[in-house]
Amino acid sequence: MASQPAVSETRNRGASRMLRSLSSWNPALGSPRSDLPRHELNTLRARSYDAIRNSPIARAAIVRSRTSIVGTGLVCRPAVDYDALGISLEEGDRINSQLRASWERWAEDPAECDVEAGFDIYGLQALSLMASMAGGDVFALTPSELRTGGVNHLKVQLIEAARVSNPNDATDTATRADGIEVRGATPVGCWVRNTHPGDTHTWVAPRWDYYDFFGGATGRRRVLQVWNEKERPGQLRGAPYLAPVLEPLKQLDRYGDAELMAAVVSAMFTVFIERNGETETDENGNPMPVFDEPDASGSVALGNGAVVDLAPGEKVHDTNPQRPNVNFDPFFTAIVKQIGATLEIPLDVLLLQFNSSYSAARAAMLEAWRFFNLRRWYLVQQFCQPLYGLLVDEEVAAGRVSLPDYADPIRRRAWTRALWIGPAKGSMDEYKEALAAKVRIENGTSNEAMETAAASGEDWNTVYAQRVREVNQRKRDGLWNQPNAAVGGVGSGRPGSTPGGSDLLDDEDAAGRPARKGEE
Repeated sequence: MASQPAVSETRNRGASRMLRSLSSWNPALGSPRSDLPRHELNTLRARSYDAIRNSPIARAAIVRSRTSIVGTGLVCRPAVDYDALGISLEEGDRINSQLRASWERWAEDPAECDVEAGFDIYGLQALSLMASMAGGDVFALTPSELRTGGVNHLKVQLIEAARVSNPNDATDTATRADGIEVRGATPVGCWVRNTHPGDTHTWVAPRWDYYDFFGGATGRRRVLQVWNEKERPGQLRGAPYLAPVLEPLKQLDRYGDAELMAAVVSAMFTVFIERNGETETDENGNPMPVFDEPDASGSVALGNGAVVDLAPGEKVHDTNPQRPNVNFDPFFTAIVKQIGATLEIPLDVLLLQFNSSYSAARAAMLEAWRFFNLRRWYLVQQFCQPLYGLLVDEEVAAGRVSLPDYADPIRRRAWTRALWIGPAKGSMDEYKEALAAKVRIENGTSNEAMETAAASGEDWNTVYAQRVREVNQRKRDGLWNQPNAAVGGVGSGRPGSTPGGSDLLDDEDAAGRPARKGEE
């Protein structure tokens, strides 16, 4: 007779309340709001900020993300949809150049784009990313303020997550939760405290100001919410990036500190003094020092290179604390691997430790870049593109740019399309990457614009225009026929070919290495 299963009260073993391994695991089913209450979120933020300040692994995860996702900035390249607008390619390129000039005039001047006049837009991108990862989210107000000598009214004011809360720190209601005003299922605005709740030097009574997410008359974006990550429908606030790993991070820090202190102590030669027989004592009954000249505290200490005469019947025994601990690195690495997996940053990238094989190191870089690209897309959608749309709105309203039928939402979308190009991921073998890029272009699965952005993070139009200037200058100076003049240049249209028809890759590549037969 077939044996019956040990547990049959649930169809799914994970839902069992009888299994010994699951009987004590009974979490409550909370809503997207109740599962992240204000008091817990404040604690998570405080611990996240502290970890970023003091934990090497936590800081590495945050700054590695910032450097790879934003780096020196996500550059805007206007790309109007000329097909949808019914204009020619040439007219589209002309407008793109005009919009790009307007964007760069505003974006590259901190006094024009930043309320605090401290960062240009690229610095604000990095700051908003770090603030959202550290605090769960960050808010960007878009006030209108014209400074003396300025051109644009649009400004960006970043608001840290803790400043957005219910007025007077009141409890949540059906229409207001953790500073977010809700109408039906739609967040419509937020309450911003005029001072940070962590300020200790201010005696001003706090005041809460309300900001609509969208202007009532025009629909203009007044507030941008940049999330670390939104994980559930109906969620109003985000949790810090480090929230799932705060406990192992803290424990790992304590373990590392203890091992470091043990190693420091073991570096000091420690001895035990064994007394045999009667011990001389002072008037208080304490053992007399062994050495003639104890230190200021009365403790016995060994001097550097000292020769010490012990009292009769006394012997010295040394001790070996077995430090450094040979098991420290394997255990530390195992925990960091789990932390890296949770944060989507492989160990090699998190620790900048590329001492494995080429394939393993490249796989780690590619996996990390999948995460970086996703977060870059978040930042573009939630911060960069809305700000670009607001700037174009102002340029059109001020008459500095003429875009026909801009008030039509469909045409406005076509006019404000843009590409955002960030720092390239780099390569571990540029020669192989260049050959792969050439093959992708030749078989039609990629194009020169995509490969240029991926390889260097630059705009193809800019690179091409500069290359044309260089080639023309070489021709005017009579240097075009020199051996390396046309590598990757504008010759027959074939990368690596010269006007005379000789292909440098047949003899050697650009780095001087012998060419591998069959690689073109």
